[in-house]
Amino acid sequence: MSGTGPIEEGAYDPATRPTEVIAAGPPPRRPRPLLRAALAVGAAALALTAALSHAQHTPSPRPQPEPAPLPPRPTGVTSLTYAGTAGPPDPRSHTFTFRIRATLTQGPPTTLEQLSQPYDELTMTLEPAAPVVLHSGKTRSILLTITAHRCTGLPLDTELPYLNVTLRNMRAIENPSYILGATYAADLTKSLRAICPQTVR
Repeated sequence: MSGTGPIEEGAYDPATRPTEVIAAGPPPRRPRPLLRAALAVGAAALALTAALSHAQHTPSPRPQPEPAPLPPRPTGVTSLTYAGTAGPPDPRSHTFTFRIRATLTQGPPTTLEQLSQPYDELTMTLEPAAPVVLHSGKTRSILLTITAHRCTGLPLDTELPYLNVTLRNMRAIENPSYILGATYAADLTKSLRAICPQTVR
């Protein structure tokens, strides 16, 4: 049979041609906003879990103790009182001696650094010598020996003679003046007149 003859039925049937198969593509991607939201939620959950775990294993801070109160100022807890003369005045040396008492009522130790009088014509020495340490609840006796260097300008008949004091404790240094009362004023006048009998006010 030549190649130009009629095609026999069944030798080539279009219906029997293999069907062309189109390969399926990849699945559609998840929209990006949803993916970002999911990642954010996951990160937040991890952070919360870590914070809770840290809080459970971290001890609570101990309460801080309240600061200790400040000690009192020395002037408010120190008293100075006159305790009388320690013997008759001495006109030859122009001296006389008084007794005073220094008391600390409370608080830490307080030091009496200096004790002086305001008159240029007089000088004063202490026994025991300054500084004198005062302790709470105790009284120290101090002798004041006063010397007149000249008999003019003396504080005769002074109604309110006073002493200048320097006090120090762990809180402050203060310089109060103490008025020792009417008996001290009277004894001061009497002693000055005894050592300077020719003194005229």
